[in-house]
Amino acid sequence: MSAPVSTNAPAKASAHDPQKAYIDLAERIFVMLSSRVYGTLAGSEQKKPDPKALAAFSFKLAEAFEQATRETDRMKASIEAANKAAVKLDEVDLSSVFQATKK
Repeated sequence: MSAPVSTNAPAKASAHDPQKAYIDLAERIFVMLSSRVYGTLAGSEQKKPDPKALAAFSFKLAEAFEQATRETDRMKASIEAANKAAVKLDEVDLSSVFQATKK
């Protein structure tokens, strides 16, 4: 018997790989949606959507969630701090270093 999967637990293995994190989020959305749509609590008289369409919708929701996350004040501040801390090699002038070594 396998352990229950928690949908509230962060995906620690995918924290470093944004593509895997995106797929994991879409998968969790799909599982939650499909359990509601195809579960026993859903009305049986309603027509059920195609699972592939539900999966595509899950990816659209995951993408919207990631875009909204980047628009939060906290994330904007984090991105701005990372950009300020990053070394931009095309803006660094090393000509004085190379001239000193030629002498």
